[in-house]
Amino acid sequence: MAAPMRIIFNNSDTFLKGILKLDVGKLAPTLFSKPSTISFNERRISTKKFDSYQYCKEVVRKYDYENYLCTLLLPEPIKSTAFVIRAFNVEIAQVRDSVSTSTIGEMRMKFWKDALDKTYNNNPPEQPVIQELAKVINRAKLSKSWLLRLIASREALLTDKPFVSVKDLENYCDQAVVSVYYLILQASGISDVHCDHAASHIGKSQGICNFLRGIPFNASRGRLFLPLELMSKYKISQEMLFHTDQKKNLQDAVFELSTVAHQHLKLARKLSADLPKQVKRIFLPAVATEAYLKTLEETDFDVFHPKNQRRNNLLAFHLWFHKLRNTY
Repeated sequence: MAAPMRIIFNNSDTFLKGILKLDVGKLAPTLFSKPSTISFNERRISTKKFDSYQYCKEVVRKYDYENYLCTLLLPEPIKSTAFVIRAFNVEIAQVRDSVSTSTIGEMRMKFWKDALDKTYNNNPPEQPVIQELAKVINRAKLSKSWLLRLIASREALLTDKPFVSVKDLENYCDQAVVSVYYLILQASGISDVHCDHAASHIGKSQGICNFLRGIPFNASRGRLFLPLELMSKYKISQEMLFHTDQKKNLQDAVFELSTVAHQHLKLARKLSADLPKQVKRIFLPAVATEAYLKTLEETDFDVFHPKNQRRNNLLAFHLWFHKLRNTY
């Protein structure tokens, strides 16, 4: 029984979908599903209409997997709205790594700004994420300012300049991550100061963890966004990232940032009693954030440790457990 269970653990989204639909076949496809027969001798032109919403879901699943799992557990119609908002965020976030120069990146960002202008003038361009976003904007009256904040946050990274201080990093997280929560809350018809405060703390905690996770990837591309005040405090240089005997200083800096992220998470959870019941599922990404911080602690805050680079195969079960308890 061990081998089939490993298969289930490695397919977290399949597990969640199976549970949500109470479909045993989807829960354990290797045990109960009859394999389909595929003919390689026939080729047919597909007449299936392109589904822009499914495109949004796939974008989130492929590039923002933890938030994908969390969004699966939201009730409709918030789930579909959240997938569209997160897909837009993913598209914006990918710009930096898909261009060779900041000038080209600025042109890409201008496309998204122009697309928003056209969308709010009831003339959205033929781009799948924008097409779905237009529906959400018309239905939920999303504030354009929050969407523009997402673009502005990614524009600031196009020049590869590091943050000056930890406060600057937190401000970036406020724009790049907290804005997503504000949009989802707004689309849910929720206007509550306690919800906004919780969203602010969770977004900053999640944003800092995303930043820490990205250190190895950015280092491989010759980039280091670590706040200058921490680089000065712990005598960190970009070159030392590739010398295992000099990583202790970096681990000290990561510990300091992890502490800031954990403090934001604690403050968000203190507000739990003041939040409406339906809001707590929106904040399920806090579960994934806590899991990453625990793994960092177990590896002495070494962001390059293989354990910190692997997907958390137990996350789906932890999310389901918190959903049942209505906690985050």
